[in-house]
Amino acid sequence: MNMPLLNHLASVYKARHGFRSGLFLACFVLLLTHMLPAQNSKVSKIPDGEAQFTPKQLEQYYLVYTNPDVRYLRTLFDTHLKNSGGTEEERQLLHKWNKDYFRSKFIVLSRVNNIFGGTFITILFQDRPDKVFVAWVYPEGSNRKLILRRFDVGDFSDEDVRRMRVRYKKLIEDKVHAM
Repeated sequence: MNMPLLNHLASVYKARHGFRSGLFLACFVLLLTHMLPAQNSKVSKIPDGEAQFTPKQLEQYYLVYTNPDVRYLRTLFDTHLKNSGGTEEERQLLHKWNKDYFRSKFIVLSRVNNIFGGTFITILFQDRPDKVFVAWVYPEGSNRKLILRRFDVGDFSDEDVRRMRVRYKKLIEDKVHAM
């Protein structure tokens, strides 16, 4: 028996077996990462159905519109529509979105303190409720002047947005309290 030949054949077998196992594993991972999320695309983070609010809950909710950072967003959107005001960075953040969004009033879906400072404000425009936006408003400098640091679409699926339009219908239709 030729030992070097047997050793060579054994190493070729191991290499082929390793390659096949690796290929199978890669295909399996690809299948899991691309097929399963597609099956779960109908799963939503937002409960189904319209939310029912008590007058007291609405009264407390409307207080969100008195916060300086929320009011700053409205002011910034208005100045953006007039092509004036805001920093260069803020104008760039807003410029990529259709101005029809900013012509509309918006509702606040959430307002959360950011651990790095400032506030994350999640909003939905009443006249264009097709996207949910997240704004990061930050008090900058020694005078704590508010500045928009981020403005982009939030991490919500189309199904999430559809459910929000149903769930918060009363708030979306409320033109009196929205900003």
